[in-house]
Amino acid sequence: MTLAETFCSAATAAGFILHWEGEGVGIQGVASHAAYALADSGSLVLLSSDEPRSRSLLPFIHYTYLDVSRILPSIDQLFAALGPSLPSCVSIVTGPSSSGDIEMTLTVGVHGPGEEHIILRQP
Repeated sequence: MTLAETFCSAATAAGFILHWEGEGVGIQGVASHAAYALADSGSLVLLSSDEPRSRSLLPFIHYTYLDVSRILPSIDQLFAALGPSLPSCVSIVTGPSSSGDIEMTLTVGVHGPGEEHIILRQP
């Protein structure tokens, strides 16, 4: 299984909705751009040095572009790629926001987007 296939499988399991660029996705609002993705967890990595954090936190439906060449195997390779000079915020997003209250009632979209879309790009 390739790194991209591993990522797609894990991202789908985490609750992301995947699209390939050119499929005609109707983006609502402004999309963000992932600096990296982690294949083992299906997570996106967003850096505050690249764009405002509110772009990925405020909308209920969040769209992120991801170049498949930016998929890394795991978090160890992420911190090696980032090096010693980190931005003020490194957000690792693994699916839509969800929270369970004291009675374990699952609520989606309370602390961030309730729907997460990834638009995959080939280099």
